[in-house]
Amino acid sequence: MSYIIAFVRYTDFTDKEYPVQCFRTDLKLNDIVLVRRTDGQLRFGTVLKLEYLNWDCKGFIICKKSECSPDDQGNLRPPSNSAIILGISTPEVFTKKLIDSGWVLLRPHSATYRKILTKTNESKIAYIFIRKNGIDIQIIPISEEKLPIKPNSLYRESLTQGQVVRHTLAHTTFNLYEGILRFSDSFINNELNLDRYFIPQGEKDKRTDALKKEAHLRKNSGEYSISDLYEACSDGNGGAAYLSDGIWITSGGGVHDWGR
Repeated sequence: MSYIIAFVRYTDFTDKEYPVQCFRTDLKLNDIVLVRRTDGQLRFGTVLKLEYLNWDCKGFIICKKSECSPDDQGNLRPPSNSAIILGISTPEVFTKKLIDSGWVLLRPHSATYRKILTKTNESKIAYIFIRKNGIDIQIIPISEEKLPIKPNSLYRESLTQGQVVRHTLAHTTFNLYEGILRFSDSFINNELNLDRYFIPQGEKDKRTDALKKEAHLRKNSGEYSISDLYEACSDGNGGAAYLSDGIWITSGGGVHDWGR
């Protein structure tokens, strides 16, 4: 799963654009990057778009072409220490940044949440809930019975309390991980007005506008196909594309339970 999805056009291969996982925040449009496709092959491509979609594509960007060096045969190869992850682009890096800022990990009360972190300031307690497809925030007034906060203790509050917002990763207009880190700084600094962080971001529907339009046209014409999902998950090699939970889809619209 990749929060950032890069749409690339492979060099000397096709005019089509293909979505691939991107774990770097330093890429820009028209950058030439080295992509490892699902079949293991390496291919250069040009970045056409960068979007926050949280898709489970199988191809991924290894490095920029400018970071490659020639091997003995003169072929460009990625450096051995290539920075596949650069910047705040994964939940793991995001979580580490919060912990480094003094946030404490709690035990989730529900399988919905992968991680729950908490921190206090002068008057309130804040919680950050990390989900597979989003991040939630809660702020409640501080009270003596809630202190001290013990690491790995069970979250015992209710999301009906205090100020709560539910953000979704797909289709955010900015890097949500970086946005929540800005919230962390504001909260730690005891800012009084944090309302700007409680405006819900993102959409549950992960499809792009183009995929939504295509699906709408098919529905109106009485046709239905999953090729839009295939295009979203495929890296362009024509082979089967992994969707989720062991389900694979083929370019012909087939759906197969082949496992991981």
